[in-house]
Amino acid sequence: MNKKDFSNLEDQIMSTVSSALKAIDVANLKRDINYKTEDTLNQFKSKFNEYGVKYMGLNKKSKNDISKYISKRPAGSISGILYIVFGAGGSVIYGSSVGLYLIANSLFSNYIVGSQVVTGVLVLFFVGSVGLLLKGINVRKRVKRFKTYVRFIDDNSYFLIEDLARFVKEKKSFVLKDLRKMIDLGMFLEGHIDEEKTCFMLNDEVYSDYLNLKKEQIAKETNKEKLKEEIDNSGKEEIESTIKIGRNYIEQIKAVRNELYREEIAIKLDKLGNIGDQILNQVEKNPKKTQEVNKFINHYLPITIKLINSYRELNNQVVQGDNIKHAKIEIEKSIDLINNAFENLLDDLFEDVVLDISTDISVLKTLFKQEGLGDEDFKKGGIKNE
Repeated sequence: MNKKDFSNLEDQIMSTVSSALKAIDVANLKRDINYKTEDTLNQFKSKFNEYGVKYMGLNKKSKNDISKYISKRPAGSISGILYIVFGAGGSVIYGSSVGLYLIANSLFSNYIVGSQVVTGVLVLFFVGSVGLLLKGINVRKRVKRFKTYVRFIDDNSYFLIEDLARFVKEKKSFVLKDLRKMIDLGMFLEGHIDEEKTCFMLNDEVYSDYLNLKKEQIAKETNKEKLKEEIDNSGKEEIESTIKIGRNYIEQIKAVRNELYREEIAIKLDKLGNIGDQILNQVEKNPKKTQEVNKFINHYLPITIKLINSYRELNNQVVQGDNIKHAKIEIEKSIDLINNAFENLLDDLFEDVVLDISTDISVLKTLFKQEGLGDEDFKKGGIKNE
């Protein structure tokens, strides 16, 4: 609590109670008021090995023979050359043919039959040849990139696709698509890409390690969620148990108050019971406040019960000597002190509520001002029509 600190409360209470006990001791009614502080909730902490971006858990051998995982004759090595040869040749032949035919057609159009059909066929073959040429060029470029990728791999069993993209000065998305195509074409005999699309694995062994690591990670995450749920449930049970204990103490206070209804202390106990009920009601509405009232429930209420029970016993004595009267007065002072402290605690429990209300009011004032409904607007002569 910020404004009203409980740090000195226990000393103040125990000082007052000490005086009461001394008086009770003289009257041979001394009571032991030692109470154990509340138990703390065991904190469960589990450390999981994070699934690293660089897959440090995978099996990386210092000197891998990658040749058995790389195609010795990658797709496109020969076909790419053939595409270029036939494409280039066809482009020259059919391109020249189209040009010569168009010239001949312009000069001897009266003697050439079906010129449009022949021109169309020649153009079609020319376009097909250009297509083959372009495909061959692309295939050869892919083979060249493949060899560059192999040089980058060196002796590694896996690598980050992002690192390879930086090495070849291409976008990661392009390299990712390129690697997938090479895997499909069998250029990487056992190549795999992880689900996160971040890592390339050269062989089945490394990919198997990755899958096992993935399973372990999923299992750990599942266990972590279960543990979190268990802790949450444990926390809920603790809150319910704490509130139940508090209710029981309040009922005991009210029961003693009913026996002492004729005494002046009854009014103090009424107030104490009402404040206690309000504190517990507020905790039920906002369980996060439980820690703030733990000492109230687990420490001060038991002390209070012991005090008022002592008061009841003293009050039941037939002979009310000076010592008994003095002890009763000291106990009443203690109840006043406890009531004051509990009022402060209850007030602090509403701190967040007050803050929310202040925020809402501030927002309303701002909105009113924007709409010309503020106090200053009324002082200027009312709301102006727009």
